[in-house]
Amino acid sequence: MNRAINKKLIAIIAIVALVAILGVCLVACNADDYVKRLEKKGYKVEAVTAEDLSIEDAEIEWAVTGIKGSISLNGIEGDMVTVIKFKKSDDAKKYEESAKENNISKLTIKRSGNIVIAGTEQGVKDAQ
Repeated sequence: MNRAINKKLIAIIAIVALVAILGVCLVACNADDYVKRLEKKGYKVEAVTAEDLSIEDAEIEWAVTGIKGSISLNGIEGDMVTVIKFKKSDDAKKYEESAKENNISKLTIKRSGNIVIAGTEQGVKDAQ
């Protein structure tokens, strides 16, 4: 009888832990969280639109870009990152594939579900 109770207790604890983990993952997927995270690490962060990013044929929920350092004629002196949340994960996947194919600047590009993060290696690390 005790073994049956222990198994049920373990199952309940596992379910509660899974729900808590999912809650944290879902909450961490909004623009404000990325803005706060990047600002805390010294980035100047702005919201951007699909037109700013030249993305066509895809719906974007939100996008933010952050720069830490300065911009000159020689490029960015420091780190930069752009975080884009697409409405559909298929659009995010297509954008990731296209960005990797056309990656002239050799940026780091990561995708998780419907969120794509692109930027310098450190910028992408800072956003994650």
